[in-house]
Amino acid sequence: MIPKTISPTELRQNLYEIVREIGSKGHRYLVTPNEGEAVVMCSREDFNGLLAKIELLRDIRCSEADIKAGRTYSTAEVRESIERKKRQHGKSKRP
Repeated sequence: MIPKTISPTELRQNLYEIVREIGSKGHRYLVTPNEGEAVVMCSREDFNGLLAKIELLRDIRCSEADIKAGRTYSTAEVRESIERKKRQHGKSKRP
C-alpha cells in the first residue's frame, strides 16, 4: 500500500482521525515537512511485520554466508546433536 502524503500541519489538524485510520484500516501516511526528513506512520502490526521481514532477510544472509564458508552439518550430525541434547535435558530434570 502506498502511503498517503500529508504535511505536518495536516497531521496536527487531523491527528485523531489519522491515527484511527492507521490503526483500524491499515492506512499508511508519509509526513513530509518543508525541511528535514519525512517520516512514515503505520500500524503496530505493519511495523512488527516489517521488523520480522528484516530479521528473516538477515538470517538468510547469514545462512548463505555459512554455506559459502562450509559451515554446514549433515542430516545425521544434526539428528545426533538433537538426540544428545534430549538425553542431557532428560538427565537434568531428574531429582
